[in-house]
Amino acid sequence: MLKLHFPEVRIALHPNTNAKVVLVAPDTVWVSSADFGKTTQIESAVGLHSSIVFKKTRESLFNRVWAEALEIV
Repeated sequence: MLKLHFPEVRIALHPNTNAKVVLVAPDTVWVSSADFGKTTQIESAVGLHSSIVFKKTRESLFNRVWAEALEIV
């Protein structure tokens, strides 16, 4: 549904990663335990606004996991 409304957004699934990380260039990183959508569980999220954290997250986590993931087209 998200992809239908925002076709320019890139989404990928990794079989061994449960982390939910949203990167918004150039300086915002959201890390959450919540799946996207409705939940009845108690969830938590942290939003960080730092270009240094954004760069480190992209380099040390995102790029490696994205290369192994299957992008939804």
